[in-house]
Amino acid sequence: MEVTLEQLLKGKATKIKKNEYSQTEAYVTPFLERMSKYTDDFRCSVKLPDQITFDPNTQDITYNRVLIQAVLPETYTVDNHDEVVGMVYGIDVRKPVIKFYRGGLNRACTNLCVFNPDNLQLQELSPEKIPDYTYVDKLLSSQESFLETIQMLKSHSINYSIPNIEKDLGKWIRNTIGSHYENGFSKAKLSVQNVIDAYKLLHEEDESPYYVKPGNDTTLFNVYNAFTELISNDNDKDIFNKCEKTLLLRSILNF
Repeated sequence: MEVTLEQLLKGKATKIKKNEYSQTEAYVTPFLERMSKYTDDFRCSVKLPDQITFDPNTQDITYNRVLIQAVLPETYTVDNHDEVVGMVYGIDVRKPVIKFYRGGLNRACTNLCVFNPDNLQLQELSPEKIPDYTYVDKLLSSQESFLETIQMLKSHSINYSIPNIEKDLGKWIRNTIGSHYENGFSKAKLSVQNVIDAYKLLHEEDESPYYVKPGNDTTLFNVYNAFTELISNDNDKDIFNKCEKTLLLRSILNF
């Protein structure tokens, strides 16, 4: 669920089995200190434990998974995409981990795009070890431009024909079944249902912003955004693997 930065910082320390984890503020403050030099636009999502205790006067809230995205200012905007540096961590997963990434948010739909796996870094999140936040500085100093990839996606035209649509749908399903993203800690994967839902946004739901009218051609950029719509706006079902799932689109859509 989405929370304010103020709410996020109130997350309490917790213990999972034998491991004790610090309050949320301890994990996110080093990130905030670095990114506050560039922006005050922080967008936060969290996953609560399945059960929390509370009384009428106070709530005993901790966050097992946290996603915070720092949206960089106008000077970093690329082709209607705001550049963003994100931090996500999870303590209720098989291997607790903290991740940092750099990507873009499409201003038209706020979908996340991440094209380069080098822009994702992961570390084990251990109660005994302080995470290394210097990778945030490396991401900020990166000279990579999203522009070339975005322009390529926009220039790649897809012809509207029933045989072509059927061929693409079959290819996407086959690629999805055969693809996963291994980050060294866990595997991320899209489902065949994700492909079907993206297909519906493109060819069945005429109120969808990605809908292609019969007979009209479209672009790979439009197809890409139909998929990222499902990943970025999944009602917070999975705030932990958004970056990896987005990176998977390179192999699923073949670009």
